[in-house]
Parts: sequence; C-alpha cells; structure tokens
Amino acid sequence: MKALYISAFFILSMIGFTSCEKVIDLKLQNSSPQLVIEGGISNVAQPLTVKISRTVPFDQPSVFPGVSGATVKISTGNSSLGFNETSKGVYRSAATFGFTGRTYTLQVDVDGQTYKANSTMPTQVLIDSIAIDKDGFRGDDERTMVVYFNDPAKEKNQYRFIMKVNDVQVRDVFTRNDEFSNGKTIRVALFQDDIKIKVGDKVEIEMQCVDEKTYTYWFTFSKQTGNAQGNASVSPTNPPNNFDKPVLGYFSAYTSDKRFVTIKQ
Repeated sequence: MKALYISAFFILSMIGFTSCEKVIDLKLQNSSPQLVIEGGISNVAQPLTVKISRTVPFDQPSVFPGVSGATVKISTGNSSLGFNETSKGVYRSAATFGFTGRTYTLQVDVDGQTYKANSTMPTQVLIDSIAIDKDGFRGDDERTMVVYFNDPAKEKNQYRFIMKVNDVQVRDVFTRNDEFSNGKTIRVALFQDDIKIKVGDKVEIEMQCVDEKTYTYWFTFSKQTGNAQGNASVSPTNPPNNFDKPVLGYFSAYTSDKRFVTIKQ
C-alpha cells in the first residue's frame, strides 16, 4: 500500500468546507512505515550526503526517524564511492563530483534488502541573470525572484530551482522544462508565499539541470501540493522515482549553477 500524507491544514480545510452541512467523522487509517532514501551527485566537488529514514503516521509529529546500519555507495563504470554514517540516518562520502553524460548508480543495502537507482547527469545550462519583480498586484512590498537563462536548442532539458533566503530554504518546489521553449531564452518567476523577501535579505538561487525521471518526481510533487509552484507540506500520493523497488525519495545526478543577491530595494 502506498503511503498517504495529509497535513493538519489540509484536514482542517476539508472539515471547515463541509461543516456547514453536517458533521463528518474522518476515519483516516495509518499505513505502514515506508523507507525514504534521498541523495544526489552534482558537477560541483563536495562531500555527498544520502539520507535514509522512515515515514510516520500522519497523526504523529512529521519528523522522520533516521535509519542506521545501512551500507551506501555510489558507482559509475568500474569505480565506486563508499559512505560513512555520520549521524542517525545520515551518510556522507569524501568530496567528489560527477561528469555530464555519465550514469551514476546509488545502492543502499538495509534490513536485508538492496535498493538501486540510476541517474544520468545532463548537459549543464548556466543562469544568465536574475532579477527582482515587484508586482503591485501582490502588494507594493511583495518581491518575486526571476531567473533568466538560454535553453539549448538541440536537446531536451529539464530544470529544478532551489531558493534560499538568509540561508533558509524556501519550501516551495520550482520546476521547468523546455517543451514549449526549446532553444529560447526562458524566464522563470519563482512565485512563493513561504518567506517574505525584505530589503537587506540575502537570496541564493540554484538552478539544477536534471534528467527526465528526476524532473518527473519534482514536477509531480509540486502539482500535488495545492498551489501553482508547489509546497512541500502536503503530498497526497507518492511521486514516481527511479528506484528499482518500492521506496520513497529520489536519487539525482545533476549540474548546479548558483547566483547570490542582496535585496537593496
């Protein structure tokens, strides 16, 4: 059975919407805990991290307990890189980086089972520029970060964006592909209501070029969350991923380009 996650906000919204008609007794059943594996490798030299945890029932605090005792490695061709458990459920490797066009395999051995996921690192696309959009429709003091980049014309490309404000990651999930803009200059507005951006704030934007399966995972995740860009607080179903056995999470080989800006007005 697939896990089902429902936030308290989602449940209360349902109750409030129908309470004027009749009282509804929500008989929500907890599903069995499921394994969650999250990891990746980029083109930037850095220690790699793989996190392994288990889900909890929706009526318990949403802090997934880490899973200890796993054997973790990432391999490509005839080479492999091992990981050490640095804290419960957190596994780290020595600093390394990946190469465009190469396929990487994450293997996790835990509880007598082996889980594998493959991901191919795509061609890197760089951010051309970032801008700040002050849209009076949303309020004179509402700021939206905008990313511009030039999409390559001879290949299919998928992108994921991560934004941090004062080193705190915005919860919203941002994705884009080039289905209708292949070979063009693309403008992506990172609409979000999680963190209000103010004068003096330091904003970091990362653009990841990801393979198709990773894009499908994040795109599906964003569309399940109840707003245009996605919000990680609600996940009604389990997004498809690239693991060979039923497990939650993802493994991504991606390229990374970052830009930083301090808000001055």
